[in-house]
Amino acid sequence: MNKKFFIALGGSVVFILLNTIALSYELFFVPFLSAVAVILYFLLFRVDLLIYLMAFVTPFSINFTDTKIDVGLSIPAEIIMLLLTLLFFIRLLYDVKLERKIVLHPISILIYIYLGWMLMTSITSEIPLVSFKFLASKIWFITACYFCVIQLIRNDLKKIITFFNCYAVALGIVIIITSIKFAISGFSKHNMHWIMNPFYNDHTAYGAAIAFFIPLIIALFIVDGKTTWKKVHYLLLTAVLLLGFYFSYCRAAWLSIIAAFSVLVAIKLRIKFSWLFLGLALLGSTLYYFSDDILYKMGRNTQDSSGEFTEHLKSISNISTDASNVERLNRWNSAFGMIQDRPILGWGPGTYQFVYAGYQKSKYKTIITTNFGDGGNAHSEYIGPCAEMGFPGVIIVIVLMITVCSVGIKAYVRAREKLPKTLALFAVIALISYYIHGIMNNFLDTDKLSLPFWSAIAVIVVVDVMSKEKNLKDY
Repeated sequence: MNKKFFIALGGSVVFILLNTIALSYELFFVPFLSAVAVILYFLLFRVDLLIYLMAFVTPFSINFTDTKIDVGLSIPAEIIMLLLTLLFFIRLLYDVKLERKIVLHPISILIYIYLGWMLMTSITSEIPLVSFKFLASKIWFITACYFCVIQLIRNDLKKIITFFNCYAVALGIVIIITSIKFAISGFSKHNMHWIMNPFYNDHTAYGAAIAFFIPLIIALFIVDGKTTWKKVHYLLLTAVLLLGFYFSYCRAAWLSIIAAFSVLVAIKLRIKFSWLFLGLALLGSTLYYFSDDILYKMGRNTQDSSGEFTEHLKSISNISTDASNVERLNRWNSAFGMIQDRPILGWGPGTYQFVYAGYQKSKYKTIITTNFGDGGNAHSEYIGPCAEMGFPGVIIVIVLMITVCSVGIKAYVRAREKLPKTLALFAVIALISYYIHGIMNNFLDTDKLSLPFWSAIAVIVVVDVMSKEKNLKDY
């Protein structure tokens, strides 16, 4: 605590007070200009702090749509991501050189192929303007949350602890706000779908984000919980996450976290990845073989979504009266019709919600179905890309998924020190939770899930490269 510290502290207090007074008098241009000034300072002098700020503001960001120019952004997170992307490409021209090991890493190459095919299908898209906007958002998600995060942690893996903490603490605050609102409403099941607005657009995205961070916080507790206050911090954060996880009433998130920790047990028992994949293939084949019997049983289930835990779990297999489940079948069936018509190039990235209306069938329509087809995406990270980018698109997605898990597990086995070993393992578990959740929903077109998703992959790539170099520092 020297003179500079007290000057910075005093300046921060004055800065906060001035903006608070401006807000009280509804002088909104003052905090807006203040935010711009802070972001520009970080952009020019402290890019690392801007990356941390990006992680912190993402859970608080609110979607803003201008119908006049047909643009929608999550403010301020996507603004920061866009600025980081522009800065990244500008600096590549004169002072930043990406390592060959990063640029030519198998995961990086698959990302180039993924973006390349997205570009191809944007050119052939049914609605090119929508597809190119979608492609642009993917580029700034991946650049800011993958390449910029790699640059942040490449020489100091401990920085990812601060990065994940920034998002987790902000998510914890959102959970507390949401839980208070939910309690005031009397924990009504009718409110559980929207109570997390305006921060998360529905309970499934909210539940998916929490499920993703539960493994990561466990990892941070293991590697960073060395002092009493840090242990208390992570225990409190875990308790808040579990509270939000339960009250999210997101069935897909509940199942995904159970499956992800089952994989963790399998890894700890040293069951080979190929055996896990074979087991999943056999399970899928068995479900397909007995699909008629399974669908018959599911059709007789009339348990709707409920605020009661066991009843809500039972409603997972209700495809006869549960509106959420039947609507999901409606989206999938519509996607299958789209795939049948355009199996190779698809309809174009981001176009599903503008095209699927004509493929809806009356037997799958529910009280939440819209005849205009403006209700959102395909509710699957696999079926959606197949409809929008054809079979090559979904094959690329699946190959990327398998490669990330394989590289992550190998990096975990190869790493010798506690920090990289733990981070690689739990990054894989967090990603698996989302891959499983992705069967039922898709959120990688949003900043809320893209940031943790691509940053977890960045961790795996860095640990993989470091473990191969065999010069890990003593963390």
